[in-house]
Amino acid sequence: MGMRDQASAGSERVKQAAVGNHPLAATVAGTAAASSQQVSEVGAALGRPRASVVICTVDRPKLLREAIASIVAQRYDGVIETLVVYDGTAPDTSLNVNDARRPVTVLRNTHRRGLPAGRNCGAEVATGEFLGFCDDDDTWLPDKTETQVALLERRPEVDAVVCGLLVDHLGTITERPLLTEAVTMGDLLDDRMMEVEFVTTMVRRDAFLDPDRLGGADEEIPGGYAEDYEFVLRAARRHPLPTTRSPLVCKGWGGGSLFAERWRTIDTALGYLLERFPEFVDHPRGHARVLGQRAFAAASAGNRVEARRLIRAALAADLRQPRAWLAIGVWARLVPPGRVVAALNRRGRGL
Repeated sequence: MGMRDQASAGSERVKQAAVGNHPLAATVAGTAAASSQQVSEVGAALGRPRASVVICTVDRPKLLREAIASIVAQRYDGVIETLVVYDGTAPDTSLNVNDARRPVTVLRNTHRRGLPAGRNCGAEVATGEFLGFCDDDDTWLPDKTETQVALLERRPEVDAVVCGLLVDHLGTITERPLLTEAVTMGDLLDDRMMEVEFVTTMVRRDAFLDPDRLGGADEEIPGGYAEDYEFVLRAARRHPLPTTRSPLVCKGWGGGSLFAERWRTIDTALGYLLERFPEFVDHPRGHARVLGQRAFAAASAGNRVEARRLIRAALAADLRQPRAWLAIGVWARLVPPGRVVAALNRRGRGL
């Protein structure tokens, strides 16, 4: 089965999960129906470790149910618990499932507001040896847990592994596999590598909770923007990240609009990132890319003086940096920023 077929099959399973008294009843029943006794015996024989998945959500109930269903339907003989963390909205307790193999628990974010804090809140409550993340607009392909747990078991010296992904932009699927056996910090400094982020990562939970090892998501980064990038840079600084090249996640991009205040947050967050990782200076191409992103955001927010300064800095680092030239177009009011972002999203790419 091809990756696009797997994504389509996953969507069909999600639709079926809406039937029954419980929104996930069909998925839970379908998983259990696959010879539950045999699965239990195999799980006991293999001694598969317990895994936990944190899903952060605000108010997207339909997408959330699809995300949960994709976790419940994982082809994994061990226990997978799903922890749904609500950030600023009342938890939907009807999603709780007391199932021995695929329990689902909803809870409130007890940390500060924002996605990084929600991830940390869920990780603290989790009980699995291994920890994964699935945002409420994403779904996991059926083999993600088994594949990444097995890779971590084979590589006891590392604390995090990553995989490729599929990008679903309004129904158009773009495959984004990884092309190397491991991702280094240098790789991530040179190229954002959008495939390497929280939803494609699986970590050892004890390492995620230990600030002297991986440490959790950065709750200080402005607006939570680029929190994925900050985390994988920090993880790769310790050790290259082993990869599963094939996509194991389908990431949803809805093409939401960005307003002036959000553009200012993006500029500020990327400035924070450059301060956290001075290594960017030794990687001119990557440094120019982030400066170009900042310039584009500043121009989009109407901060023309700051945008001009950042454009010059980006082009000084790399004259060919396309984001700097796009920023010039926005700065000169030749093209609206939303049109640029929408065009990139249609190709399965971001700014």
